[in-house]
Amino acid sequence: MKILDAEAAKDIIPLTRGRETMLSAKLKQLKVGEALILTDKEWKTKSTPYRVANHLSKRSGWEFEQGRMPDGSGWVFKRVS
Repeated sequence: MKILDAEAAKDIIPLTRGRETMLSAKLKQLKVGEALILTDKEWKTKSTPYRVANHLSKRSGWEFEQGRMPDGSGWVFKRVS
């Protein structure tokens, strides 16, 4: 087990029951200007991860620049506001 101090623990959002996924938890931790890269190997579902980012945008009012990686290895999500 590991105990975190208050500074390290404030940035961690635990996964809850329901519709929370690892992707939505990581997107919620992004600060303005930060980006998240999601590889094809990490995303196993049939639909694209844009659904998760768009749903979070509608609920929170944040904006994301999102798209495929130039080399086709996954997706990139950048928080704009």
